[in-house]
Amino acid sequence: MAILLIDKDIVATKLQVAIGYDSVEFQTFINEAQEFDLKPLVEEDFYFDLLAKKDELTYKKLIDGGSYTFNTRSYSFQGLATVISYFSYARFVMNSSAVSTSHGMVVKTTPNSTPLTLEERKNFWYKKREEANLMMIDVVKFIERNISDFPSWNSSTSCGPNHKYASKTKVIQ
Repeated sequence: MAILLIDKDIVATKLQVAIGYDSVEFQTFINEAQEFDLKPLVEEDFYFDLLAKKDELTYKKLIDGGSYTFNTRSYSFQGLATVISYFSYARFVMNSSAVSTSHGMVVKTTPNSTPLTLEERKNFWYKKREEANLMMIDVVKFIERNISDFPSWNSSTSCGPNHKYASKTKVIQ
């Protein structure tokens, strides 16, 4: 079983997730967000240190976010929990309406609702990923301003989002 840094309840405090959506099923989106979205943004050694040391005070602050002082100035950042929440939510919006049946993948409808179109879901997906990447910039600044607390972080190996293109998502065709 994967080590998850957040759960559905944490995502639901930041973004709208249906109360009735199964928490265990939602873990799939969180696991994918950690493995496919967060892990490529950080070096492998750092990622596995983060999972192993998630309950240590310095890593807990990195996950939860908060305020800190650097060069006599106060800063705040959202933390990795929020970054992962936004990546998870993007995956949830894109994939949660699809249901596997004996007749293939379908989107269930009810008389009282209309599912989002694929285009609308894509817009949500891009927007939430963009927001996650923008918040990741502040997380990277926190790490680099407190580098002695995170010895496995290596900013020279392209850890973190590309600041120049952090808000742009490219589609590979």
